[in-house]
Amino acid sequence: MIRQIRLKWQLAAIFLGLGALLVGGYSLLAAHYFMLGMDSTMVGALERAVERYEDQRAGGTVQPDVGPFTVTSSWQEQPEAVRRALPQPPHGPATLAKQHTEGQDGHRGRLYFAMRFQSDGGDLFISHAISRKQVSDLVEDTIHNNLNALLIISIGSALALAAVIWLVMRRVAKPVARLGEWAHGLETGNLRDPLPDFRYPELNELAGLVRSSLSSLENSLEREHRFLRHTSHELRTPISVIRNNVELIRSLPPEQAAAADSILASIIDRVDRASLTMKHLTETLLWLSREEPDNLPTRSVALDHLIQELVSEHRYLLRDKDVTLDVQTDPATVALPDVAARVVIGNLIRNAFQHTWAGEVSIRQHGHTVHIDNHQASDEEANDDLGFGLGLQLTAQLTERLGWTYRNDPAPGGHRVILEVTDAGSARA
Repeated sequence: MIRQIRLKWQLAAIFLGLGALLVGGYSLLAAHYFMLGMDSTMVGALERAVERYEDQRAGGTVQPDVGPFTVTSSWQEQPEAVRRALPQPPHGPATLAKQHTEGQDGHRGRLYFAMRFQSDGGDLFISHAISRKQVSDLVEDTIHNNLNALLIISIGSALALAAVIWLVMRRVAKPVARLGEWAHGLETGNLRDPLPDFRYPELNELAGLVRSSLSSLENSLEREHRFLRHTSHELRTPISVIRNNVELIRSLPPEQAAAADSILASIIDRVDRASLTMKHLTETLLWLSREEPDNLPTRSVALDHLIQELVSEHRYLLRDKDVTLDVQTDPATVALPDVAARVVIGNLIRNAFQHTWAGEVSIRQHGHTVHIDNHQASDEEANDDLGFGLGLQLTAQLTERLGWTYRNDPAPGGHRVILEVTDAGSARA
């Protein structure tokens, strides 16, 4: 995994790199102009030597050597060492020709300079040779004389670059950090407050986009919660009518009720079971849509009796199936939200019954822990319906909100479910 670098360090690296590039470039430029300055100094010295030579020639006292310089009217009259170092004479007038030669037997080399000047009497050639030691001493003296100035300029440039980087980082990183803190602190209560000023238009636009996205998400969640509440409330009335009418049919005398017919009786049983499931689902949906789910009522529940009751209610799913059912329970009384426990455990039992066509289902309860295993002996699978799909989602959401331990792991030929409920009374204590 590539480690990401923070923006402020990237900016600092960019500025430091730019500063190093500028310093390196200006150093090369300074070295270039230093050499040009040395050449200009040499050209000036050669020009003055030629002027002295012409003054001597006008006075009748011509000397080929004017101090350390050699002036001749032809190139062949120049010293052999100069002509050997510079085989060709300088081409144009006032053009400096120079050449470096390596020394022998450990001796340092020499630098040769030559120029051509035009005079009334014709061209004049002037040459000068200095040793590398003299060049080193000259450079050393120049550096020594200018060392303090160079140090002051270098230190000043470094401090100025550091100050610029610090100011830029302060002006850019601080608003970005404020934007991050503001985004982390956004919630429903302050979502509609005026936007702070983050100094830069781009950051202000980003803050507006963040708030707009969160507002849209908040509105969507509010619409979903409102839909759940309204739908659940509206479903309560028809469910109550269905259940009341089923109870009314069952309470009629046998001689007045057509429900004595076995087919009609089975239909009424299915309607009764479906209405009971719808009742539990609507109550659970109402609870899930609340802002504070801790208000779900709890009561002492005999967990073993609840499991036996739910197994009886869902046993119809095993009709006409070659399924072996093994139910083992131990007496255990737990303070639980009755509706939520009924929905969760009922969904798990229905899942095992519905998806086992030939095989075995084992339900074991010990204390607060429930194990549900199903093993499919054949490759046939039942189709998921809407109620079962919603039940799976409700199981995951309910166990997460209630703080129960829930695991649904695939096993050979089926699934293995482990549910551990938490006693609400002990949790509050």
